[in-house]
Parts: sequence; C-alpha cells; structure tokens
Amino acid sequence: MNVRGAVFLLFAAAVALFVHPADTGDLAFFAHTSQKLFWDWFADPSVQVGPLQLLAFRLADLAGVLALAVQLGVAALFWVAAGRLLAGRDPWLRFAVCMAAVVLGLTYGAYQDGHPAQVVVPLLWVLAASDAREGRTFRAGALVGLSAGLEVWGVLGAVVFVLAPEVRSALRGLAVEAGVAAALYLPFAGEFRMFAFHWQVNGDTLLSLVVAPGTHFTWPMRVAQGVVALAAGAGVGWLLRRTLHAVWLAPLTVVAVRMALDPVRYPWYWLAVQTLVLLGAAELLAGRARYARKRHRRKLATVR
Repeated sequence: MNVRGAVFLLFAAAVALFVHPADTGDLAFFAHTSQKLFWDWFADPSVQVGPLQLLAFRLADLAGVLALAVQLGVAALFWVAAGRLLAGRDPWLRFAVCMAAVVLGLTYGAYQDGHPAQVVVPLLWVLAASDAREGRTFRAGALVGLSAGLEVWGVLGAVVFVLAPEVRSALRGLAVEAGVAAALYLPFAGEFRMFAFHWQVNGDTLLSLVVAPGTHFTWPMRVAQGVVALAAGAGVGWLLRRTLHAVWLAPLTVVAVRMALDPVRYPWYWLAVQTLVLLGAAELLAGRARYARKRHRRKLATVR
C-alpha cells in the first residue's frame, strides 16, 4: 500500500464515519437475520443474500463497525481490482478512478442499501477474469465461488472462463467455482427456503413489455434469466477474448442483460453497472494514454 492508496482509504473511511444515511434499506433486515442461529438464516424465503454477506454483517455488527467495515472493505477491494486491471499503468489514474468510486457514492451506496454484493461481486469477477485470462483458473474459480456466497447471482461470474487459454483450464475453473459455492451453501440444506420466494413483475420494467405486470416471477424464471445473461456475456467475452477489454466488458454484459430482464427495478442494481463502467472507463483511458505515448516516441525516433 503506497501513499496514494492510504489517502484513498482514509477518504473512504471518513465518508463511512461522518456521512450517515437516513434510510439503510435492507441493511437492518439482513443484520437482524445474521443475529439468528446460523442454521436458521435461510428458513425465511425473503432472505435473498448469501451466507458470506450475512456472516460479514454479523461480525461487523458485533464489533460495532458495520458502516466502516462495509464501506472500507468495498473501497479496499476496488483499489485492488483497479490496480489489477490497470496493471501498473499510470498510478494516478488508479487513484483517480478509486476516488471517483467514493465520490460517486459506490462505497456509500453499498452500505446504505444493505447490498454491498452489488459492488463486491463485479469486482471479484474482474479479478477472476484477469486470472482466467492468464491461465490461473483455479484461483479464478475460487473467486467466482466466493462471489456466489455473497449473492446467488455471483455464479454468473462463470462467464470469465471464456477467457481461459485452454478448455481444460476453463473446466477446472468451473469445477472449483461449483465446489466453493456448494461448500458455502450445503450447511444450510436442512432449512434452505430461498428458492421458495417469488417476485412480481413490475409495470416499470422492460420485462413488463413481454410479461404481464403482476405475474409471479419464480426461481426457475431466475435461472432462465441467468442463462440468457450468461450467454450474452460469454458471446462478448469470446469475441473480445484477445483484448483486455473483455475482462470488464463480459461481466458488464452479464450484469446489464440480467438487469434488463429483471422483474423489479431496485436502485441498488445500478451499483453493479456503475462499478464496471467506471473500471472500464479507466482501462480505456489507460489504453489511450499508452497508445499516445508510443506514438509520441515513434515520432521522436523518426525526427532523430
């Protein structure tokens, strides 16, 4: 951690300590759920987050640092993901994009709405995609599996294995993802009622154009939604697999398509889109700056 990183984390911590939301959305419900005996966490079908998120809420709440833990944790992961994506290019750009994440309210929103996974899951996918692209699919699988432990839709991070250099390594990553995710949820198999929950299609969603508002949207429909989103992301990832753009653009496609096909429109869904767009903008700017420097050096060489 360098000076820029320390300044950034201090800024994120200051926001967490001194800016308090009037409404914390689902946070109180999840914090209350986490206080139950852990084997009862998913007895209530309305609990639609994963065990890792509930565990993090429980530990941070016990320590009395829930706001700080969530926002600083999200900020730290953003710093790591930005550093990995930019791969040592222009450290000031890394600092700028991370500061922008706090200024734009991504870290604050992750706490305010009670859904930090909306930021953390995309960041884990970017890290996993970087690993998969370099052939480190075991670690990539572990990261995607952990993201599923935050919220079930994290399994869609399987899109990153399109970037793996070999089919065998991609299959290895998928196996690790499945193993990690299963290990996180199996302890709750006895009282696991998450999949009994259903939503109603809202009239202000794109889905309402083809499905009547008020229609029950069940988990089998969620699976179909995820398959479509995953297929779209895999297509984009395959087309761009030789470029660094695929590392963030394939996950962004998955998130955007999933959001477009969602039966409800919650404000915290935008956090995932904004996270990936912000990282993508930084990567594109870094690429343009690098190209400009190379072009300048070629001109100087020609003059000499």
